[in-house]
Amino acid sequence: MTKLDNASAESCWRPILSGTTAEQALQAVDAIAESIPSITSLPAGRDPSLGRGKAGLALLYTWLARTRRMPQADVLAWQCLDEAIEAVSTQAMNASLYGGFSGVAWAAELIDRLLDPDAEDRNEAVDDALLRLLSRPDHWPAPYDLVEGLTGFGVYALQRYPRPVAIECLRRVVKLLHEHAQHDEHGLYWWTPPTEIHEEWRKRYPSGRADLGVAHGVAGAIALLGGICGTGIEQATARPLLEGAVRWLLAHSVATEKGPTFPLWVAPGFKPYPARCAWCYGDPGIAAALLLAARGVGDADWEQAAVALACRAAERPASETGVVNGGFCHGAAGLAHIYNRLYQATGEPTLGRTAVYWLERTLDFYRLARDNGDAWVQGSWDQKPWTWTGIELVEGAAGVALVLLAAATSVEPIWDRMFLVSAPKPLTTAPA
Repeated sequence: MTKLDNASAESCWRPILSGTTAEQALQAVDAIAESIPSITSLPAGRDPSLGRGKAGLALLYTWLARTRRMPQADVLAWQCLDEAIEAVSTQAMNASLYGGFSGVAWAAELIDRLLDPDAEDRNEAVDDALLRLLSRPDHWPAPYDLVEGLTGFGVYALQRYPRPVAIECLRRVVKLLHEHAQHDEHGLYWWTPPTEIHEEWRKRYPSGRADLGVAHGVAGAIALLGGICGTGIEQATARPLLEGAVRWLLAHSVATEKGPTFPLWVAPGFKPYPARCAWCYGDPGIAAALLLAARGVGDADWEQAAVALACRAAERPASETGVVNGGFCHGAAGLAHIYNRLYQATGEPTLGRTAVYWLERTLDFYRLARDNGDAWVQGSWDQKPWTWTGIELVEGAAGVALVLLAAATSVEPIWDRMFLVSAPKPLTTAPA
């Protein structure tokens, strides 16, 4: 029988929705959860990954089990996770967090601990493989980002902390970030070469660019370094890296009448302009990253900057946010969850009101999806209105359901550690 870990009861996570809106959110969650198993021909039905496949669906069913919203949800969670793990052992996969084996292992670590705390550790081989990868002198430079590269490896290792191999992986992540950081008069940053830029953008940035977002850029590394500093690991290197990166990031904001905002990236010949509001790029995701860094090292100035940035983003008119769908990555659900997480962390009323607004817009996208016929849960990414993309977690229905579930229940959504919106709580004593 599945054992539910009640640790989250001590987190003081509070449902931000109440009354009719909360009921509508939970009805949407139930409808999505009940419809996903019937979709068997989509890529997510075969893909084992965290971002787009079975491991991500396993997280959804885990939270459905923890909130007791769906009978046999724990069985479905184990089934999805076991299928993902089996695929790792039989398919060629890269190491990335969102698309590779480290993401499947990250999900296994979290799900095992929550549903069966006494389960045997099944990630030791992954720890060893990741340590070997991080120790290969011929492997780098490689992507440093969250989705595909070094920052994502750090998220996995941080979830495995304080195991000795995880600590060594985190040390090597810090070492590699230090070795590949570039410096200028503003601080330090990481450069994305053209080979790591989507081909449609390469001609525009033939020498590369410095991404500022969480998914592929400097903000993601900042959030990770904040989490690492919170553990006490490699302080002599990690803290200066973090300080230099925050200084560089803040120096590249764009001045507007309503205050500083952030562009997508910095590149030769690129005239910076305000990015859309999203998790992947833009002020909300960057604000969450800055808050994570501030809490990791106890820096009140960074926290103040993070809250101010989030509040300015929250006050941006919806028509200027660039939101056109309901998914997590760059849609209404992602904004709703970031503002909810920031509100729960700070108590700032503006952020709470804005979270509710975007939760209501997420429900609007859900209703649009339901109007699309029998296969509505897979979304409508190839036609208007664009609701979401597939049943996946990052851009699809699973992510929408997780956000709505977090908004209407008291179980903390620590699945958002994969998005660097939250981080594991550091121990009171940590290795140097």
